[in-house]
Amino acid sequence: MEESFDLELIKSYALDIGLWAVLLVLIYLGLYLIDLLAKRTKQRLLDLKLKSVKIFSLEIINVGKQELIIASAINVIQILFSLTFLYLSLVVILSEIPATESIAVELVDLIFVPLQSFIDSVVAYLPSLFTIIVTIVIARYLIKAVKYIANGVVLGNFHFPGFEARTARTTGGIITFLLYILTIIIIFPNMPGYETDAFKGVATFLGVLITIGGSSVIANYMAGIVLTYMHAFEKGDWVEIDGIAGQIVETRAFGIRLNSYKREAINIPNSKVLGSAIHNYSGKNKKELILHTEVSIGYDVPWKKVNRLLIDAAKRTKLLGTDPEPFVYQKKLDDFYIVYELNARLQDPSLKPKAQSELHSNILDLFNENNIEIMSPHYRAERDGTPTTLSSDKLNQSDDQTN
Repeated sequence: MEESFDLELIKSYALDIGLWAVLLVLIYLGLYLIDLLAKRTKQRLLDLKLKSVKIFSLEIINVGKQELIIASAINVIQILFSLTFLYLSLVVILSEIPATESIAVELVDLIFVPLQSFIDSVVAYLPSLFTIIVTIVIARYLIKAVKYIANGVVLGNFHFPGFEARTARTTGGIITFLLYILTIIIIFPNMPGYETDAFKGVATFLGVLITIGGSSVIANYMAGIVLTYMHAFEKGDWVEIDGIAGQIVETRAFGIRLNSYKREAINIPNSKVLGSAIHNYSGKNKKELILHTEVSIGYDVPWKKVNRLLIDAAKRTKLLGTDPEPFVYQKKLDDFYIVYELNARLQDPSLKPKAQSELHSNILDLFNENNIEIMSPHYRAERDGTPTTLSSDKLNQSDDQTN
């Protein structure tokens, strides 16, 4: 018996082949359209007038880099769309063939089962995400309120008893910092992966890093806060700190910067400032600032005469004021000489070195005019026991002869 052709089967194969051909054409057209859309989008973006991205005067991303980033981003998006389109097309083609229908099902499960798991995880995480969003929103408005009040105190719009305007920004910064810390404490337990060992390891590493490497930074920052509430100085004051004298031109979170009398820029860490005595020549009693200097004269010169000469020298110094009048202290009665301290009001703290130099010149001139040597005499004994009074220059000659 001769076998006859199965026309229905042949028609079915022909329809399948035709459908595959149509699908292949559609796939080609889809990829062509994706490529065409990507090229046009890229060209339109590159035709825009791009400008360099700068922070202050520092150029971060120039025009060339921006064009490269745009082109790379569009290429990546094009590849992702093309792969997704090919994947879906492959699933459709395989599902049309009875022998490969199971492969199509496996391909669908390969993508959509993890996707379904991801969607379920996102839905389960929504309450924690909502808590994070609400916390951030509340913290943001609290921080804005703190800054608004601090700026109001600085501008004089708000007044609080016992609270000075000069400390408002620092206080606002402290409260803002505490709000940030509180926000982080609330958010962290709601972060995904908070209980994992990797998260705990990273947090521990960061804590150790801050503890070891940030101790000096934290110390200087805390010292800056203490100095703010001490009201030890302000910007523009003339101060002397640890033997360094100058005008404060900048106060920062971790240190201060001075311009010395010689126009040298000197940076001092806040921890160093806090641990030193601060002499402020421009404080509240600026008009009563006293410039002083010391001389030592032997007992053979009447102390009243020394006082008069020192006061005359202060009056000759134009940079020194006469209200109050210059005055002299007999500061020390030593074995061989008296230490006198001359005090006079300094009109401008910035002129301290010049005023001191002019005062010393006038003291030297007046004492030379009155034949008084400014030196500290000492008594020595010769080998035979005879006491002899020698001045410092005679002592040096005697030593040279003895040697």
